[in-house]
Amino acid sequence: MEYVTRKRLKAGLCIAVIAGVMAPLPMISQQAAKTRLDVTKQSVAADFLAGSLPAQPKLLSLSAQIQALPAAVRDAAIISDIPVLDAGLIRAAGNAAAQKQCMAEAIYYEARSETFAGQKAVGEVVLNRIGSKHFPNTVCGVVYQGAERKTGCQFSFTCDGSMDTAPAGKAWLRSQVMAEYMLTGVHKPMTARATHYHTTDVNPKWAGSVQPTRQIGSHKFYRFKTRREQALTRVAAP
Repeated sequence: MEYVTRKRLKAGLCIAVIAGVMAPLPMISQQAAKTRLDVTKQSVAADFLAGSLPAQPKLLSLSAQIQALPAAVRDAAIISDIPVLDAGLIRAAGNAAAQKQCMAEAIYYEARSETFAGQKAVGEVVLNRIGSKHFPNTVCGVVYQGAERKTGCQFSFTCDGSMDTAPAGKAWLRSQVMAEYMLTGVHKPMTARATHYHTTDVNPKWAGSVQPTRQIGSHKFYRFKTRREQALTRVAAP
């Protein structure tokens, strides 16, 4: 009985040893296949860099090697040459898209019926505010400043219900193009540093505290007064 037990133990140990040796083989085989694939890819790339098309057998060999790999290894091999985007670049791209969206919304809701000049003037006010210490330093920050309140929003469309109707049609497409143009930095100033505006059919209380610059389309534009202009206003007051 003891003899049989020892025999079974020896057999079990042999099987365990063999299994231990065989276990890494699939991984080694996959790694070898991946290595061969990399060599072939490098050869094909070298042909392209040398200015000559890779020989057909090389391309067929490359395709065959890829197909022979297990699915997970094959997928990894295919995407191995794709550069990984830096997280910072992804965030920057998302931020740029958001700023363009906010600019386009300001142009659409505030000036979609205006000429190109009128639309550029509204976009310029947004940019002028970004450059002023009195306002936020981003497009979205400027456009939606005070939007969380029923009163006090800087751009009326953000709190008067205008946005209940989503932007659409050619006017929206044009606003997006105009927004992209304004954010390129090639726009030539046309409002004389204006940071405020209103339509010609209203006369807000704040208009007397800022300096008129010009009228473009149906909007009147204003900038902050200089100290000298402020002093003259106080002297002229009754």
